[in-house]
Amino acid sequence: MKKFLTTAFASLGLVVAAQAHDPPGGLLVAVNFPDANVPVIDGNAGEWAPVPLDQYGIFSESLYSIHGFAGENVEQGGLDASSMQIRHIVGWNDATNNVYITSRVFDNIHITQRQDPGKFFWDDSVEYELNAAHQARDDLNPGDDATSFSYKFAFPVYQETFEWYRPIVNLPWMTSGSQWVEIAHSHEGEEFGESTYTYELRILPIERMPRSDEATEDQVEIHDLTEGGVIHITLTVNDVDGGEGDGDNRIGMWSTNPTSCCHAGQDLLLTPADPNIDWGAATAVEASSWGRIKSQF
Repeated sequence: MKKFLTTAFASLGLVVAAQAHDPPGGLLVAVNFPDANVPVIDGNAGEWAPVPLDQYGIFSESLYSIHGFAGENVEQGGLDASSMQIRHIVGWNDATNNVYITSRVFDNIHITQRQDPGKFFWDDSVEYELNAAHQARDDLNPGDDATSFSYKFAFPVYQETFEWYRPIVNLPWMTSGSQWVEIAHSHEGEEFGESTYTYELRILPIERMPRSDEATEDQVEIHDLTEGGVIHITLTVNDVDGGEGDGDNRIGMWSTNPTSCCHAGQDLLLTPADPNIDWGAATAVEASSWGRIKSQF
């Protein structure tokens, strides 16, 4: 890791803490976006170009095969590069109080053919888990509360469906384009063939809310992202080949989590501003400040 990140960790007193916690999958880091350079969620990852990949990139080589779809006892980084290649970057911004994620996925064949529109995992798809409260797995979603959230997407849109959220589903106010979450995608190559898909996502992190289909926005407790803070995250890509769209034909489930899917399990450090990144000219229209958002709750 570059000298800047090592110095930043030490100055924040996080090296010892991270080693003591020993999170599964290791420590991930989120680049700190300047206010004028936060990503526009449009599926074009141009705003991410200045980010040094050797410091902030998460590549196939560090991902784990989970749930046995790629075979038993597949070692970390055991993904066949001729079939799929993955790169994630995670970022954050204090003013917008958003977590940002971009994923770039090369696949030798992109599949969207599920017959059941709700079975997103029967197609090539991405899953992102976020637990801003930084809880152990056994402490997630206690009692009637929701504290760990899953954001799941499959593109192209099929029968008007592309987004799924857990542990609460079908909340009319928590959909892409709302203040809570927004995703966009683009692709190079064949839409339903050999291609590279780019996903771009932003999430306003929720600390806690009722785990109820009747939950309302005014019941949400928002997590205040802070420099040096650590939250939990997991990034997962589903690889599906063949089949008739009437069953689970995954040949791989590749995740930052070495154990299993569907919960946020890796530590994500919210880094300070990186003085070594040349962000260039402003690329984004400044969003509503976190202060104004927070004053509404």
